[in-house]
Amino acid sequence: MRFLSLLAAATPFILAGQVLAQDHEGGHAATPSGHGPGWSYSGPGGPEYWARLDSAWAACAAGQQESPIDISGAISADLGPLDLQWRRLPARVFDTGHAIQVEASPGSNLTMGNKGYQLLQFHVHQPSEHLLNGHRYPLEIHFVHTAPDGTLGVVGVFAEPGESNPALQSVLEAVTTPGEADDRPTLDLTALLPEQRDYFRYEGSLTTPPCSETVAWAVLAEPITVSEAQIEAFSRLHPGNTRPLQPLNRRFLLRSGR
Repeated sequence: MRFLSLLAAATPFILAGQVLAQDHEGGHAATPSGHGPGWSYSGPGGPEYWARLDSAWAACAAGQQESPIDISGAISADLGPLDLQWRRLPARVFDTGHAIQVEASPGSNLTMGNKGYQLLQFHVHQPSEHLLNGHRYPLEIHFVHTAPDGTLGVVGVFAEPGESNPALQSVLEAVTTPGEADDRPTLDLTALLPEQRDYFRYEGSLTTPPCSETVAWAVLAEPITVSEAQIEAFSRLHPGNTRPLQPLNRRFLLRSGR
């Protein structure tokens, strides 16, 4: 997204931003922007056709570490905490055509294991892409981070009906009534995280084309709450922007904490 003395620090933003601008996605996990054929979540451009739309998207059909999955039967492991050092940021919100997305300014970081990542963006899926023990939540937020080697770390957060989330409301208001840059609200991203930070960890992929298997996933076990009105608002904007479940195959699915 930015550019060369700038480029050294910003190259991960540029590369991953090109891949992830449409969703994630990723998703990702994840996704191209303005390049290649059009894709969608249904019809002739839907997930079952992604691999046929572009030869570079072969992993969408042939990949063995694809996302999303049903998170079930995880093995407890000493994974260490997710170290999320996120700055407050202006809500630079836009509609990618596939999801509502908020671009992050540089300076927000994730450390997972011994690896560091920078936050690129977050976006919302309705309903959730991952399932938790067979349960699908009304919303799932994906926080997409990039590492210097070009791989991604995506933190997934489920949302269930309950109290309204003020940070998410600011995102909705920014995309439905966009104003001048100076009018953009400042978001405290930690308000989009649950108090309990136990998480599930597995190696996966972007959840949109090109479905690249370059994503370290951390999906939080505890959901946040959002109001029914907020769920409905995202449903109106992008209903069903979820990729079908993918097989776990021979991957390890781990859970932190207990």
